Amino acid sequence: MSKIESAKTYTGRDLETIFFRPIMTGPEADALGIRVMYNMPAPTALQFWRRSGDVLQQYGGAGWNGGSVADKYQKFIEMYKVKAEMGYSAQDYFASIFEVITGRSDVNMDDLTGTELEEAETALFRQAIAESIRMTMWLGDRDRGTSYTTFDGFLKRLVTDITDGEKGMCTGMYEPLSAPEDAEKLLKKAWDKASPQLRAAKSEGKLAYFVTSDIYAAYEEALDNVQLDAAYLARQEGRKGLSFRGIPVIDIQLGEVTLTDLPVSFALLTDRRNLALAVNTADFPGTEVRMWYNPDEMQNRQRAIFMAGADYLLPELVSMVVKQSDMTFDKSAVTATGGAVKVTVANSVKMIESIKACGLTAADAVAGSEITMTKLMLNYNGTIAGTNIAKVRFVVKYRNGESFTFVK
Repeated sequence: MSKIESAKTYTGRDLETIFFRPIMTGPEADALGIRVMYNMPAPTALQFWRRSGDVLQQYGGAGWNGGSVADKYQKFIEMYKVKAEMGYSAQDYFASIFEVITGRSDVNMDDLTGTELEEAETALFRQAIAESIRMTMWLGDRDRGTSYTTFDGFLKRLVTDITDGEKGMCTGMYEPLSAPEDAEKLLKKAWDKASPQLRAAKSEGKLAYFVTSDIYAAYEEALDNVQLDAAYLARQEGRKGLSFRGIPVIDIQLGEVTLTDLPVSFALLTDRRNLALAVNTADFPGTEVRMWYNPDEMQNRQRAIFMAGADYLLPELVSMVVKQSDMTFDKSAVTATGGAVKVTVANSVKMIESIKACGLTAADAVAGSEITMTKLMLNYNGTIAGTNIAKVRFVVKYRNGESFTFVK
């Protein structure tokens, strides 16, 4: 036996109970730290209830003096039909499946049943789908055209609202981390910038910091540097999780993925209930999971079709600090009387509103008029002019209103 030829198809109730529910509910879903809405009625609505004002009244005998109803915030999550497809050579697939099976102590390799093979195949495909959903819910962008394009993720929606000037959202920019202690400073910055509504939600125990791995590692190193016996012990045994002022710090583990349009390093403070991932396998026709063997190409193939989407609800429950865009400045063509300048942006290009440039003398005096550079894809170009130019000043303005100056 060197290949697996049995075909399997999950539809209807089997699709939900056997394949998707184990990854959409329980510990795996809880590890995401957000709301996971599985098979909610379509269209799926993200809701947040809040009662404001005083509901107590003086007791005045008979009569009804009802107070106002609770405030209900609602946003419908856009759901997109997606598919996942994987193909393996028959030999590689056989080896992968049997590696899963042989890791179990209760399996007799001389008497394998179809159920055990099916469980191993399902586990392999389910793990791949779960990881792709997790990455897309953060990095997804339907307009990108390369990777993670099946539905728009949290970052795309947050950055879009930042650039559109969404009221109530609190944002800030920070310079690259130069020391472990800087990680604690930026977590504090996110807290300091948070709206009163977001701070008030701390008592409910639902707040969380969602951070990229570089911030998480730097913060953990800063805790290791604390001169306490507990810190020394934690440095040896590791930590199950990090917190800042009682608020969990969650590493969202985006790996080495670098996308030019979105931030590569950030810390997002929000209410866990404010972020939601919706997956639906029940209300749309054609949803299924199939695993089969193609004898013509000697391949084992897997395919899943379902609906998915992600969104956040209230901008006032968002406080986000983002690392400045990584940029390279080119002034090699500039002489004492001016010349062409160029800025190349490596990431977070959507966060930039404008880049301006002007010449400076050796004494840092302005040596000509300031120009607004022209954007072309990831490059900003322009030509400065003046007298006695020795340096070039670049002013980068972000869409949240913050500006940073670089002298080259």
